This record gives sequence, C-alpha cells and structure tokens, in this order.
Amino acid sequence: MINVARVYSIQTKLTLNFLLILLPLVGVSIFANFYSQSIMNEQISDRTKGALLSTLEYVDQLTKNMDQQTLLIASNPNIVDIWKGIDNPLSPDHLYEIHTVQQQLTALTNVNGAVKEAYIIHGESGNGVSTLKGGVKWPEVKKEFWFEQTIAARGGLVVFVPTKDSSNPLAHSAYISEDMIYYIRMLDVLSNNKEPNVMVLAVDKSSFQKIIQNLQTSNNINITLFYNDGFVLETNPNSQQIHEQQPFSIKVESGVWSIRLEQPKAEVFQLSHTLQLFTYLISAISIILAFWIAWLVYNGIAKPLHQLSSAFKQFSSGNLAVEVIHHRKDEFGFVMNGFNRMAAAQRKMIEDDYEKELRLAKAEFSLLQSQINPHFLYNTLDSIYSVALTKQIPEISDMVINLARFFRVSLGKGRDSFTLEETAQHLMYYIRVQQIRSDHFTVDIDLQEETKEIPILKLILQPIVENAIIHGLEKSFNGGYLYIRSRIEEGSLYVEVEDTGVGISKEKLAGINQEMDKITNKSYLNSPDKPSSLYYGLKNVKSRITLYYGADANLTVESKEGESTKVILRLPLRKDEDR
Repeated sequence: MINVARVYSIQTKLTLNFLLILLPLVGVSIFANFYSQSIMNEQISDRTKGALLSTLEYVDQLTKNMDQQTLLIASNPNIVDIWKGIDNPLSPDHLYEIHTVQQQLTALTNVNGAVKEAYIIHGESGNGVSTLKGGVKWPEVKKEFWFEQTIAARGGLVVFVPTKDSSNPLAHSAYISEDMIYYIRMLDVLSNNKEPNVMVLAVDKSSFQKIIQNLQTSNNINITLFYNDGFVLETNPNSQQIHEQQPFSIKVESGVWSIRLEQPKAEVFQLSHTLQLFTYLISAISIILAFWIAWLVYNGIAKPLHQLSSAFKQFSSGNLAVEVIHHRKDEFGFVMNGFNRMAAAQRKMIEDDYEKELRLAKAEFSLLQSQINPHFLYNTLDSIYSVALTKQIPEISDMVINLARFFRVSLGKGRDSFTLEETAQHLMYYIRVQQIRSDHFTVDIDLQEETKEIPILKLILQPIVENAIIHGLEKSFNGGYLYIRSRIEEGSLYVEVEDTGVGISKEKLAGINQEMDKITNKSYLNSPDKPSSLYYGLKNVKSRITLYYGADANLTVESKEGESTKVILRLPLRKDEDR
C-alpha cells in the first residue's frame, strides 16, 4: 500500500516540482534523438535498397546473356544436325562428329568467361559430351528433376541451382557441383528424336559473388542471393556478430531473383549511437541533479519539520521517552529544544500520577486478598464445629488434615498465582472438607489440556466453589453435582463453576448481576459510598480479577431456579500465556 504521508511530504513535493521542470526537456531531447534516428534509418534503407536493386540488375543481365547463349547453341545447325537420328553419341562411328561438337562448344563458351563448362546430353542413351570431361555417361539423366523441367519448358530456359539438401536427387551426382549454377535448354525443340537432347551451361557462382561483392563494405555484412526464394550463395556465412546482435536487414526482389543484406544495427547507426548516448547522459545527469537539489532543500528545511512531526506522532501514541536529537543552532534547533523540554515535563507528570494510581491499586489488591482468607477461615471452622457435633474423631481428623493442606497451599510461599491445574488440586482439599461435612454431592472437574498450565490469580475460584456448596448443594436434599470446567475462546480463558443445587430466583439473580456490573477497574473500594456486604465473596473475586487482568475480565452468574447455578469467569490471556 502507498504511504499517504510520504506522498504528501515536502520532500516528495520538492522532487516532483524539479522533475516537472526537467522531464519535458528530457522528453523533447529523447524524442528528437529517436526522430533523427528514424530519419537516418529510412535514408539508409532507401540507399541500400537502391544498391541492392542495381546489383540484381547485373545478376539479371547475366541470366539474359546465358539465355541468349544457350539459344544460340541450341539453334546452331552444325551442332543440331550431328545429334539428329543417332542412338549413342559415344559409339565409335560418331566419335569424330562428337569431337567436332566439343570443339564448337568450347569456341562458343569461351566468348563468355563466366561459363566454366558446357554439356550436350543425348536424351535416349544418357550419354553426351562435355567441354571439360569429354565423353559423359549419364544413364539416369532422364530421372533428374532438372531434365524433367527442361522437357516441360519446351525450349524455354531452365535455371537449376544445386543445394546441400540430401533429398535433392542431384546432391551426389558426379556431373553436378554446388559451386555452379546451371542454365539448361532443349537442343532442338522441333526435333523428332525419341528422347529430346538437352544442353547445359555451368556458370561458376563466383561470377555472381563478384557482382554482389561490391556491396560488402564491412566484414560484418552478409549478402545472400536467392533464386525463386531458394538459397544461391552468401558473401559472409561465418560472421557470428550479425546473429549475436539484432541485425539491420533489407531484402529486395526483381523477378525470380532476390537479394538480402544483413548488418549489425550497432555498426549501421554507429554515428548516431554516440549522439544517443550523449543525450541519455545529459538526461540522467539532469534527473540526478533534480533529486540532489531536492535533497539539499529537504535537508535544510523539510527534514527538521519531519523530525518534529514524527516526534509528535510518537508522543501522542504513548511513547513518552521520545526525544529529538539534533545539532542545529538555528530556529529549528530552538523549536526542537522546546519540544524536548515539554516532553520531559509531561513524562514526569504522567509518571508521578501513574505511580500514585499503581500504589493505590496494589493497596486495594492486598486488602481484597487479605479479606478472602479470614472469610474462608470462619466458614471452615464453622464446618468443623458442625461435624464435631454430629460425627466422631476420624472424620474430624480427615477434615483437619485437608484443611491444613489447604492453608499450606494458600500461603503459596509468597506466590500470587498458580496454574489452573494446581488451583484445581488446591480446591479439592477444600471440597473434600465439605464432602465430609455433607456427603451428598459429587465433583466433576473437566479442564481442557491446553488450559492446565495457564497461571491464574490464587483464591479466585474458592469463594465461588464455597457459594456453590453452601448456598446451592447443601440446600438441595437430593444431593447433586459440582462441575468445574475450562476452555480457551477468543483469546480468553473461561472457567465455569456449576452446581445442580436449588438455583437462584430471577429477582435475586438480577440483583447479583447488577452489583457485579458496578465493579470496574476503578474498584468499588474507591467509591465514596460504603460498599454493600451483600455477595461479598463474588464482589471480592470480581474486583480482584478486574484489578489484575484489566477491564476485559468479567464474572457473570447464570441460574435456573430449582435446577442449577453457573458462575463464569472470563480471564484475558496475556501474550506469554496465549497458546
């Protein structure tokens, strides 16, 4: 979540004001930089496209020359007539004629230095003649893809570019090289041979590379030539820098030929890159200066105000020990010293009042606790006296032993509290005395396991149990049950003491609860009116738990006349007791 106080702080406002002045200037500079770079990119792209199109014109011109030369050879009667009507051009009967054809091919191809080799292949036998290899035996030539294309072209020129693709049927042919581009045409489209004869001109790819090499102005440029979108050659296949960076790439097409140029953008825009870095540097320095100036102003004016504001918030939240530490000797230092003096005086006054209240509360607490033991002692002695009149010595002995144990635990060696489990064991000494006196009720103690180790104030359950036995169970002629239960709920320990005695009338129950509601953490002993002696034990317990546990502690009484009475203690758990 956003801290609203920080959003509206003086430092934030100062920084935003400086940034509002600088950011438009920085934005304009960055926009101008990107705009100039886009113009330069467009201009470079246009010039590059023009150069690539000019190169494709040379490539296309070379193809046209091959078209004219193949047409010239394919229509030469001196060559066409020799290949008419023969079954095998490599038979001894035709060696002289074939040699003559080879010489004529050599003479014709020497005119164009780009042509490295020329073939004439006999369609029926697959045999033929080459300007470099002499006789050629190519029995499977009719199955070649380029041969089928040439037949389908019916005298048109076919351009074949071998590739490294293993699926290409010519990939491993002895007469086909990946370094060549082959121009193929039927020797005589009007011949009546069983199988048409074809002629092939092989042009070295280096001739094309020389044409496009003029565009290679850097070692990091790679130019790729395509024919019908198929790869032909590239000028710089081993340049890793192009692929490692985002390349500047342009591709243009002209008919069946296309060419692509790739170059690292960092190299293309090297000149504008320096200007771009300079713009970013100026922008960064401007923003840093804005923050620095805002900090200087804040440190001189806003920071002491923030210190004072923070000190006031802490003091109002209850941190009475807060103090503004500074070394200033100006007006802010005077105000900070005044705050420190005011906080010290207020702290001393509050501490004095708190100590008075604490002493008073301790005195009341000791008074209330001291009133419990005599009250209990009188009732217990009365019980022993009653038993002495009606029973013999063993019962009195048993009562005296349990009574002695009860007082021994009550002293507690100076302890103010016992665990709930210890308190229950302590109560059993008293309950045993009462059971000997009036043996017609049963005790059931059910403490949840997680509540047994929780410490509670001593002698807060004994008056409640005493009331349950004397005012509830003893008056019930049919006997009954005394239940003591515990549980943890909503961060508090609940202890219930319930008897199945005679119960309490509605009017009396309303009076009890009314008296309990009068008792707050200001203790009814502080009241100017003399405390009522009614319900003395319950009021003592309520006052003690209110003083000890605070205003959240409570004692409530529930009853059904003629059936049962339940007293519920609610004791808030402290952090070290919350399990």
